[in-house]
Amino acid sequence: MTELATVAPPAVLVFVAAGVCLVVPRRAGHAVAIVAALATVTWIGLLPAGTHLGTSLFGFDVVLLNVDGVSRTVGLVFGYIAAAGSLYAYATDADARQATYALAYAGSCLGAVFAGDWLTLVIFWELMAVWATLLLWHGGGAARRAGLRYAIYHEIGGAFLMAAVLLRFARTGTFLFGEGFGTLAAVLAAVGIGLNAGFVGLHVWMVDSYPRPHVAASVILAAFTTKVGAYTLVRAFPGGNELLAYLGGAMVLVGVTMAILQVELRRLLTYHVVSQVGYMVAGVGVGSGLAVAGAFGHLLNHVLYKSLLFMVAGVVLYRTGSENLKRLGGLARSMPIAFGLFLVAAASITGVPGTNGFVTKGMILDGVEAAGLDSLWWVLTIGAVGTVISFTKFGYYAFLGESPKDDVEKESGTGSRADQSSEREASRASEPTSRTDVSVGQGLAMGVTAGLCIALGLVLEPFFAILPGDPGAAKPFSLSQFLKAAVLFAAGFGAFVVIRGSLRRVTHAPDLDVVLHPLGARLTRGVVVPTATLGGVIGTAGVRLAGRFHEWSAHPGPDRWSWARPVGEEGTRQSVDDLGGKVLLVVLGLVVVLLVLFL
Repeated sequence: MTELATVAPPAVLVFVAAGVCLVVPRRAGHAVAIVAALATVTWIGLLPAGTHLGTSLFGFDVVLLNVDGVSRTVGLVFGYIAAAGSLYAYATDADARQATYALAYAGSCLGAVFAGDWLTLVIFWELMAVWATLLLWHGGGAARRAGLRYAIYHEIGGAFLMAAVLLRFARTGTFLFGEGFGTLAAVLAAVGIGLNAGFVGLHVWMVDSYPRPHVAASVILAAFTTKVGAYTLVRAFPGGNELLAYLGGAMVLVGVTMAILQVELRRLLTYHVVSQVGYMVAGVGVGSGLAVAGAFGHLLNHVLYKSLLFMVAGVVLYRTGSENLKRLGGLARSMPIAFGLFLVAAASITGVPGTNGFVTKGMILDGVEAAGLDSLWWVLTIGAVGTVISFTKFGYYAFLGESPKDDVEKESGTGSRADQSSEREASRASEPTSRTDVSVGQGLAMGVTAGLCIALGLVLEPFFAILPGDPGAAKPFSLSQFLKAAVLFAAGFGAFVVIRGSLRRVTHAPDLDVVLHPLGARLTRGVVVPTATLGGVIGTAGVRLAGRFHEWSAHPGPDRWSWARPVGEEGTRQSVDDLGGKVLLVVLGLVVVLLVLFL
């Protein structure tokens, strides 16, 4: 079995399953997706450390399968969450095409993680952007525009990464991992990878896209792209980088601050993706054995508890029709199972002892402290307090606080019947559309994920066995770790009580998108559209001219000069339209390249 597992990358099975999902009925397609993803987990578990599957691509030496502690850790959790996400998607009425896009996206991420060279990694990197964009577009509505912006951001990031890889190749003569990046190439790589990871200033695409599509698509999107970015950082900077560590600290602070101010559930959770990936980036930047082990353990744990949180938010939206905290409240009574699962996920992300987040967040903080980066340690600690604040807010306003309906009932008799009727109408979003809690499929996907969050916080030996770095240096159950957790929670709960009144008045927290999106729209209207139009005109004229020349050469006689003859049959018109579309794509690509070169 072990030898059989080494004949191809695990991503192959996921891509095959994606193709099957497209042609079979919905139920069968999702079943195939779940089985294929779980089989991929088994496949990855059978791969011996040090496995290399080398070949040649475009005349260059490449490695399609590279197994070490880093790739195995990330691959295992990716395979699991692809299975859990597929089950959750089926239980939330996602169609077969969405399952296809989600699986192809997961396969691209697995391909990037198990690549043993930069050329293979970049190819899968670009495929990730393609499938994620299609997954967003499939959501329709506001997700379509978000998908377009997603594609633009990630193509720019991919261009930076490709430039870094080419500079490295020019210096080393190989795409294989091992040699580091030069100074300029390292900067370009940091920007390209940082866009995927969600560095501060490069994170806007994330909070624009993750809250938009179908709830199951949000789960998959939040689980993969930023984690591939964090993984790739350790390939680009294997010895760590202090500046990178502080960039991680900035992600933690900015992400958690913006999360506290949000009123939409999935937008709040998306800012916490930025914040939690910041812990991973900080660990990779420190570069010590303990910090790297903590970073990748936290990556695995983050995929679990953050996916669970997005599932909870999705169930709330699925049942109530709203994810606005100001329209929710009291859901613990009508959705007790969802509330219980939320408590597990919230305990994990905030670092309650006995959960997986407690273990790995402590490892990162200890690694930072051992490296002597005291200011960074304080930044990460403050971020941990902010995480407690934001999830206390989430739980209080969604599940424990009074719903708008309760407020209306309390005030009955204090206003006119018309006013009361209007208030009841406005509060309907907080009432579940069905009296049932989570469905069986939703509960199974969420319950197993919650169980893993607890198991990985209690049974550490098998967990530590798969981690890279030096997890043995961790002391997760020392008295000091419990005391730190108690102080963090006391500070977080106390801060929430103090600022709760102010948070209630916050309705919108602007981010860089208020500047970047209008700027992008102006750029599109002022540069891209005219250029694309000109390209289409030139392309169409060229095809018309070529067609006239063909007719002139093929039909001798006086009428060969009759330029007034129609272009031809419908097929010719269609080919002209197709060519115009291709010209448009080429022009848009050139515009992106120019932006990368000159901005």
